[in-house]
Amino acid sequence: MKTLKFTLSMLFLSTVWSFAQTIPMNMVEKIKDEQVPVAVLKYFESEFAMTKTDIKSGAWYAHFEHTTATPGDQGKPGTSRAIPLHYSYKGKKDGKNVEIKFTPEGKWVSSKGLPETALN
Repeated sequence: MKTLKFTLSMLFLSTVWSFAQTIPMNMVEKIKDEQVPVAVLKYFESEFAMTKTDIKSGAWYAHFEHTTATPGDQGKPGTSRAIPLHYSYKGKKDGKNVEIKFTPEGKWVSSKGLPETALN
């Protein structure tokens, strides 16, 4: 009886584990300027050039959805994909947190911690 319970428990856990691996996860990673899409950098430089000099410790972040396919999917063993959701530039200005978000195509989405006149 104990062996049957143990076997069923292990079967259940392995099923849950393989399902959990296929669920997409939203992730954030700090990236270098060279890793930011050119369209995003161009828009940032054209519209936020003056603001960038005021932002202390500014850094780029990539927000993406990470998915992992199980071995049976698409005929490939354990493939994974990272789909960019948006890019953001974060830092501090006058002691307040600042965040400027862009789409992967380089369009401005939103900004937090900046006055309305921050756009050039």
